[in-house]
Amino acid sequence: SEEQVFFDTDGGCCMGKTRKPVCRKFFRDQTVGVLLNLDAKSENNNTISLFIDGVRACQPQALPEGLQGKTLFPHLAFRGVKVLMNWGPEPMKALPFKCRMLGTAPDADAVKAKAPEGKDGKYEVVLPVGFPDE
Repeated sequence: SEEQVFFDTDGGCCMGKTRKPVCRKFFRDQTVGVLLNLDAKSENNNTISLFIDGVRACQPQALPEGLQGKTLFPHLAFRGVKVLMNWGPEPMKALPFKCRMLGTAPDADAVKAKAPEGKDGKYEVVLPVGFPDE
């Protein structure tokens, strides 16, 4: 899809169907952070950056015009790894500047989706299952 932006573990930044190398690979036991800068007063407005262990791993990458001004939905796709998500209030590794974590975003900066109603008051739960060394 043209409406996707992500970093891969090989150091690539993918925007739509285009991938370009932007940083070194990242590995096990590293803390990886993604920064979405939507601050209109910042010179890096409408960019996304990758940080590894609190250090900037690449220059800010401009968001495609088609995604600017839209509600963006963060997600993580992974295979064969253990993942710990941190939504805040503080980053797991200090950054060289102050910024707000997603979990502490003010209502004016976030869109909260209404939870869907379950059928007959019941909900379906899907749990990913993993097996060691598989």
